[in-house]
Amino acid sequence: MEQAVLDGIRRAVQAAHKVVHTAKLDSCDVDDIDEVIDALDHELARPHPNKNTLATYLNSLARSLRSEPPASDAYVQLNDAMRDAGILEN
Repeated sequence: MEQAVLDGIRRAVQAAHKVVHTAKLDSCDVDDIDEVIDALDHELARPHPNKNTLATYLNSLARSLRSEPPASDAYVQLNDAMRDAGILEN
């Protein structure tokens, strides 16, 4: 995976982390989302992140944010990063 794509994923994950900790989200369990973000950070720290592992965690994070209006920008950013990486789940 290209470095620019990985950087886009990192920025999207950071945006999601920020919104989860600053916005009032109705149906999200912040601890569960933090676990997903921690797993993503761990995978992204590897020299060659596994695309399938990233896809699993990114899709989980996106599903958690999808129905939360305060998280709409972070959700769009995640989708864009996943599309750029070729791992967007329909």
